[in-house]
Amino acid sequence: MYAKVIYDNKARKGLESGWGFSCLVGGKVLFDTGPEAEPLIRNMSRLMVDTGKISSVVISHDHWDHTGGLWEILRSRKGIKVYACRSFSDEFKAGVKDLGGKLYFPSRLTEISKNVFVTREIEAEYKGESLAERALIVRGQKGVSMITGCAHPGILRMVRSVKESMKIKKVYMVFGGFHLEKTSREDITNIMGTLLDMGVSKAGPSHCTGDKARRIFQGKFHENYIPVKAGHIIQL
Repeated sequence: MYAKVIYDNKARKGLESGWGFSCLVGGKVLFDTGPEAEPLIRNMSRLMVDTGKISSVVISHDHWDHTGGLWEILRSRKGIKVYACRSFSDEFKAGVKDLGGKLYFPSRLTEISKNVFVTREIEAEYKGESLAERALIVRGQKGVSMITGCAHPGILRMVRSVKESMKIKKVYMVFGGFHLEKTSREDITNIMGTLLDMGVSKAGPSHCTGDKARRIFQGKFHENYIPVKAGHIIQL
Protein backbone atom coordinates (compact mmCIF):
# COMPACT_ATOMS: atom_id res chain seq x y z
CA MET A 1 0.00 0.00 0.00
CA TYR A 2 1.24 3.51 -0.77
CA ALA A 3 0.19 7.12 -0.40
CA LYS A 4 1.02 9.65 -3.09
CA VAL A 5 1.08 13.26 -1.84
CA ILE A 6 -0.78 15.35 -4.40
CA TYR A 7 -0.79 18.77 -2.75
CA ASP A 8 0.95 20.38 0.22
CA ASN A 9 2.56 23.61 1.40
CA LYS A 10 5.80 22.23 -0.05
CA ALA A 11 6.33 20.46 -3.36
CA ARG A 12 8.98 18.72 -5.40
CA LYS A 13 10.32 20.56 -8.43
CA GLY A 14 7.79 20.73 -11.24
CA LEU A 15 4.75 20.55 -8.96
CA GLU A 16 2.61 23.28 -7.46
CA SER A 17 2.39 24.05 -3.74
CA GLY A 18 0.21 26.18 -1.49
CA TRP A 19 -1.67 26.22 1.78
CA GLY A 20 -3.57 22.96 1.78
CA PHE A 21 -3.27 19.20 1.66
CA SER A 22 -4.28 16.23 -0.47
CA CYS A 23 -3.00 12.69 -0.91
CA LEU A 24 -4.07 9.57 -2.77
CA VAL A 25 -4.03 6.17 -1.05
CA GLY A 26 -3.71 3.00 -3.07
CA GLY A 27 -4.72 4.82 -6.23
CA LYS A 28 -8.40 4.73 -5.19
CA VAL A 29 -9.02 6.85 -2.09
CA LEU A 30 -8.40 10.60 -2.23
CA PHE A 31 -7.90 12.20 1.18
CA ASP A 32 -8.65 15.94 1.11
CA THR A 33 -8.50 18.03 -2.05
CA GLY A 34 -6.42 21.14 -1.37
CA PRO A 35 -7.67 24.74 -1.67
CA GLU A 36 -8.68 24.86 -5.33
CA ALA A 37 -9.16 22.64 -8.33
CA GLU A 38 -6.66 23.94 -10.89
CA PRO A 39 -3.36 23.23 -9.08
CA LEU A 40 -4.73 19.95 -7.73
CA ILE A 41 -5.67 18.71 -11.20
CA ARG A 42 -2.39 19.90 -12.70
CA ASN A 43 -0.42 18.05 -10.00
CA MET A 44 -2.52 14.94 -10.59
CA SER A 45 -1.73 15.10 -14.29
CA ARG A 46 2.01 15.54 -13.66
CA LEU A 47 1.94 12.65 -11.19
CA MET A 48 0.05 10.47 -13.70
CA VAL A 49 -2.93 9.98 -11.38
CA ASP A 50 -5.82 8.24 -13.10
CA THR A 51 -8.86 10.06 -11.71
CA GLY A 52 -11.07 7.42 -13.29
CA LYS A 53 -9.86 4.95 -10.66
CA ILE A 54 -10.76 7.15 -7.68
CA SER A 55 -13.70 5.49 -5.93
CA SER A 56 -13.92 7.59 -2.75
CA VAL A 57 -13.01 11.01 -1.44
CA VAL A 58 -12.56 11.59 2.29
CA ILE A 59 -12.72 15.18 3.51
CA SER A 60 -11.09 15.47 6.92
CA HIS A 61 -12.84 18.68 7.97
CA ASP A 62 -14.87 21.53 6.54
CA HIS A 63 -12.13 24.08 5.79
CA TRP A 64 -11.46 25.63 2.38
CA ASP A 65 -7.86 24.39 2.16
CA HIS A 66 -9.11 20.79 2.23
CA THR A 67 -12.35 21.02 0.24
CA GLY A 68 -11.54 23.38 -2.64
CA GLY A 69 -10.62 20.81 -5.28
CA LEU A 70 -13.52 18.47 -4.54
CA TRP A 71 -15.98 20.03 -6.95
CA GLU A 72 -13.92 19.42 -10.06
CA ILE A 73 -13.34 15.82 -8.97
CA LEU A 74 -17.09 15.34 -8.64
CA ARG A 75 -17.70 16.88 -12.07
CA SER A 76 -15.31 14.40 -13.65
CA ARG A 77 -16.40 11.35 -11.59
CA LYS A 78 -20.15 11.03 -11.28
CA GLY A 79 -21.50 8.98 -8.39
CA ILE A 80 -18.30 9.08 -6.37
CA LYS A 81 -18.53 8.41 -2.63
CA VAL A 82 -17.73 11.36 -0.36
CA TYR A 83 -17.04 10.74 3.33
CA ALA A 84 -17.49 13.81 5.49
CA CYS A 85 -18.67 14.89 8.96
CA ARG A 86 -22.33 15.43 9.70
CA SER A 87 -21.65 18.97 10.94
CA PHE A 88 -20.33 20.14 7.55
CA SER A 89 -22.15 23.15 6.15
CA ASP A 90 -25.43 22.84 4.28
CA GLU A 91 -23.68 24.48 1.34
CA PHE A 92 -21.09 21.70 1.24
CA LYS A 93 -23.72 18.95 1.45
CA ALA A 94 -25.87 20.53 -1.25
CA GLY A 95 -22.83 20.98 -3.50
CA VAL A 96 -21.93 17.30 -3.28
CA LYS A 97 -25.48 16.19 -4.04
CA ASP A 98 -25.91 18.66 -6.90
CA LEU A 99 -22.82 17.21 -8.59
CA GLY A 100 -24.01 13.64 -8.18
CA GLY A 101 -21.82 12.65 -5.25
CA LYS A 102 -22.97 10.18 -2.61
CA LEU A 103 -22.50 11.50 0.92
CA TYR A 104 -21.64 9.28 3.88
CA PHE A 105 -21.28 10.19 7.56
CA PRO A 106 -19.96 7.08 9.36
CA SER A 107 -20.59 7.16 13.11
CA ARG A 108 -17.67 4.83 13.89
CA LEU A 109 -14.49 3.41 12.38
CA THR A 110 -15.44 2.26 8.87
CA GLU A 111 -13.54 0.36 6.20
CA ILE A 112 -14.12 2.18 2.88
CA SER A 113 -11.66 0.23 0.73
CA LYS A 114 -9.58 -2.86 1.43
CA ASN A 115 -7.39 -2.01 4.47
CA VAL A 116 -8.35 1.68 4.28
CA PHE A 117 -10.55 3.14 7.03
CA VAL A 118 -12.04 6.44 8.12
CA THR A 119 -12.14 7.23 11.82
CA ARG A 120 -15.18 8.34 13.70
CA GLU A 121 -15.77 12.09 13.95
CA ILE A 122 -13.47 13.61 16.58
CA GLU A 123 -14.67 16.89 18.01
CA ALA A 124 -12.46 19.94 18.43
CA GLU A 125 -12.77 23.65 19.08
CA TYR A 126 -11.42 26.07 16.48
CA LYS A 127 -11.62 29.85 16.92
CA GLY A 128 -14.32 29.44 19.55
CA GLU A 129 -16.52 27.16 17.45
CA SER A 130 -17.08 23.42 17.37
CA LEU A 131 -15.29 21.53 14.58
CA ALA A 132 -15.40 17.84 13.72
CA GLU A 133 -12.52 16.09 11.98
CA ARG A 134 -11.75 12.61 10.69
CA ALA A 135 -8.45 10.91 9.89
CA LEU A 136 -7.66 8.18 7.38
CA ILE A 137 -6.21 4.88 8.59
CA VAL A 138 -4.28 2.44 6.43
CA ARG A 139 -3.38 -1.10 7.42
CA GLY A 140 -0.22 -1.81 5.45
CA GLN A 141 2.43 -4.50 5.46
CA LYS A 142 4.42 -2.64 8.12
CA GLY A 143 1.51 -1.89 10.44
CA VAL A 144 -1.25 0.68 10.91
CA SER A 145 -0.66 4.23 9.74
CA MET A 146 -2.71 7.40 10.17
CA ILE A 147 -3.05 10.37 7.82
CA THR A 148 -4.35 13.66 9.21
CA GLY A 149 -5.67 16.77 7.49
CA CYS A 150 -4.97 19.30 10.24
CA ALA A 151 -5.42 17.40 13.53
CA HIS A 152 -7.46 20.19 15.08
CA PRO A 153 -8.58 17.85 17.91
CA GLY A 154 -4.88 17.38 18.76
CA ILE A 155 -2.52 14.89 17.19
CA LEU A 156 -2.15 12.98 20.47
CA ARG A 157 -5.89 12.64 20.91
CA MET A 158 -6.29 11.42 17.34
CA VAL A 159 -3.54 8.81 17.72
CA ARG A 160 -5.13 7.56 20.95
CA SER A 161 -8.47 7.24 19.16
CA VAL A 162 -6.88 5.20 16.38
CA LYS A 163 -5.11 2.89 18.83
CA GLU A 164 -8.35 2.30 20.72
CA SER A 165 -10.54 1.75 17.68
CA MET A 166 -8.02 -0.50 15.89
CA LYS A 167 -7.09 -2.30 19.14
CA ILE A 168 -3.36 -1.87 18.54
CA LYS A 169 -0.43 -0.96 20.79
CA LYS A 170 1.74 0.74 18.17
CA VAL A 171 1.26 2.96 15.13
CA TYR A 172 3.71 2.51 12.30
CA MET A 173 3.45 6.00 10.82
CA VAL A 174 1.59 9.27 11.30
CA PHE A 175 1.76 11.96 8.64
CA GLY A 176 -0.15 15.02 7.46
CA GLY A 177 -1.06 18.28 9.16
CA PHE A 178 -0.37 18.36 12.91
CA HIS A 179 -1.53 21.97 13.50
CA LEU A 180 1.55 23.02 15.47
CA GLU A 181 2.57 26.18 13.61
CA LYS A 182 1.83 28.46 16.57
CA THR A 183 2.81 25.97 19.27
CA SER A 184 5.82 26.63 21.52
CA ARG A 185 9.05 24.67 21.14
CA GLU A 186 8.55 23.16 24.61
CA ASP A 187 5.04 21.96 23.81
CA ILE A 188 6.13 20.55 20.44
CA THR A 189 8.93 18.64 22.13
CA ASN A 190 6.51 17.25 24.72
CA ILE A 191 4.01 16.21 22.04
CA MET A 192 6.75 14.52 20.05
CA GLY A 193 7.98 12.65 23.12
CA THR A 194 4.47 11.46 23.88
CA LEU A 195 4.03 10.21 20.31
CA LEU A 196 7.18 8.14 20.73
CA ASP A 197 5.94 6.83 24.09
CA MET A 198 2.65 5.89 22.41
CA GLY A 199 4.50 3.66 19.96
CA VAL A 200 4.57 5.86 16.86
CA SER A 201 7.56 4.64 14.84
CA LYS A 202 7.65 7.21 12.01
CA ALA A 203 6.35 10.77 11.66
CA GLY A 204 5.81 13.02 8.66
CA PRO A 205 4.57 16.45 9.76
CA SER A 206 3.36 18.62 6.88
CA HIS A 207 0.90 21.35 5.86
CA CYS A 208 -0.14 23.32 9.01
CA THR A 209 2.55 21.78 11.24
CA GLY A 210 5.00 24.63 10.61
CA ASP A 211 8.70 24.66 9.75
CA LYS A 212 9.79 24.94 13.38
CA ALA A 213 7.95 21.76 14.32
CA ARG A 214 9.22 19.98 11.22
CA ARG A 215 12.82 20.71 12.24
CA ILE A 216 12.19 19.53 15.81
CA PHE A 217 10.59 16.29 14.60
CA GLN A 218 13.39 15.68 12.13
CA GLY A 219 16.01 16.18 14.84
CA LYS A 220 14.33 13.63 17.11
CA PHE A 221 13.03 10.99 14.70
CA HIS A 222 16.20 11.02 12.52
CA GLU A 223 15.89 8.22 9.94
CA ASN A 224 12.28 7.69 11.01
CA TYR A 225 11.36 11.23 9.97
CA ILE A 226 9.32 11.18 6.75
CA PRO A 227 9.67 14.28 4.54
CA VAL A 228 6.27 15.12 3.10
CA LYS A 229 5.94 17.21 -0.05
CA ALA A 230 3.66 17.12 -3.06
CA GLY A 231 5.15 14.46 -5.30
CA HIS A 232 6.39 12.17 -2.55
CA ILE A 233 5.30 8.52 -2.55
CA ILE A 234 5.12 7.07 0.95
CA GLN A 235 5.14 3.32 1.46
CA LEU A 236 2.79 2.20 4.22
